[in-house]
This record gives sequence, structure tokens and C-alpha cells, in this order.
Amino acid sequence: MSKKIDVKEEIVADTIVVGPPKLTRFEKARIIGARGLQIALGAPILIRIKKDISDPIIIAEIELMKNVLPLTVARLLPDGKYQNIPLSWLIKGI
Repeated sequence: MSKKIDVKEEIVADTIVVGPPKLTRFEKARIIGARGLQIALGAPILIRIKKDISDPIIIAEIELMKNVLPLTVARLLPDGKYQNIPLSWLIKGI
């Protein structure tokens, strides 16, 4: 008896198929929180910051606003597939 493994497919498109053309507040919170945790655990900072800024969340917000994070946002489509959207496409709406 063999098990069937459910593999989710991903779609690469030139346009955003589902969701708003900008980062949602939930996606923004997830990105800033995850990046803040990485910075707190010792990940290198991708921008130059002033010496008085030491809060990892503030640094993560600045990195997001300056569009230096090499991330994609995976949005679930109605048919169960995912669309990977480059973060740079969604930053314009912030």
C-alpha cells in the first residue's frame, strides 16, 4: 500500500493573481516579526543604522521600508496552489 503525498504547486506569474497589490497588514507583521527575531538571534543587518537604534523590530521595519529583504510572499490561490510574489512588487503599496 503506497501513500499519496499531496504536493502543493506554485504559480509564477507576471501579475498578482489573488489579494491586494500591496502588502497586507498581516504579511507586514509576519515579515517584521520574523526578521526582527533573526536580527535578535545574531543575523547580519542589511542596512547601515545609527548607533542609537538597537531594537531589532525597528531595524526590521527600516529594512522592509528600504526594500532590501530578499523575500517572496506565498499567497494561497482558491484552487489550492500558491503564487509566490516578490516582496519588491508589494512594497510599492506601503
